[in-house]
Amino acid sequence: MSHSRPLGCTAFLLKTAQELHQKAERPAFCLDKWAAGGRQNIMKNLILIALSMSLCACADMFVTKTDVATLGSRGAAPIDAKDFDKGVHFVTNCGVGASNPGAIYIRPFCIDTAVFKGDESLTEGEMPIRKALTPVEFAQDLKLQLEKIAPTRVLKDSEAPRGGWLVDGQFQVVDGGSPLGRFFLGNFGVGQSFLALHVRVTDVRLGAVIYEFDMAGGSRLQGKLGTVRASGLGRATHFDLQNAAERIYLTLSVNPYRYGVRSNVSLPE
Repeated sequence: MSHSRPLGCTAFLLKTAQELHQKAERPAFCLDKWAAGGRQNIMKNLILIALSMSLCACADMFVTKTDVATLGSRGAAPIDAKDFDKGVHFVTNCGVGASNPGAIYIRPFCIDTAVFKGDESLTEGEMPIRKALTPVEFAQDLKLQLEKIAPTRVLKDSEAPRGGWLVDGQFQVVDGGSPLGRFFLGNFGVGQSFLALHVRVTDVRLGAVIYEFDMAGGSRLQGKLGTVRASGLGRATHFDLQNAAERIYLTLSVNPYRYGVRSNVSLPE
């Protein structure tokens, strides 16, 4: 006599087995899905970080050539140890640069002979006005930056400093580039802006030029979106002037990034 299971019992057992099988597989599936999602998030974050760093570091100004004056050099005779007690000192210049001025004076840079082109104004008729106002704008930008070193003032035409440093120079190229070019192929350098200038720093009391350097840079490989240091589709020269003023401050500062500065640190003996 054969014993057969009821149809309902067989369906119940099959359904239960399927549910148990699915429950057993679910944790592994969830772990694989979580791991894949985690890897995707990590890759996305790395791509965003790399992209942001490349965009921020692309547009900037750089010092291309520098001349440093040698000041205060004098001949020195051999020094005997007993001379130190008598207060005998010899002043020599051993590559020590000028720093920490008591005051800084800025004379607006000359732009008469500079090449002035690109996206600088709405019409060609406005270009001479924008060219004449560019040194005024740059002098204000430079004042805000150099005030981090010492009290700074922009000189008028009739004024002359009596001490401190005098910062002046001339523009060589002011090119606003093309917003249309940056819109389509800006990431490949099309439509980029360009700024080139010569900077001179004079010690007024000594009457000598202590630093003299050339600078150049621009928007470079910036696209239509722009960054903190680049305009994108806006007027790029305003950003270039700001970047140039900041670069001059960084160049003339002793330790602008405060590297190595710490407090209350005890080193082992």
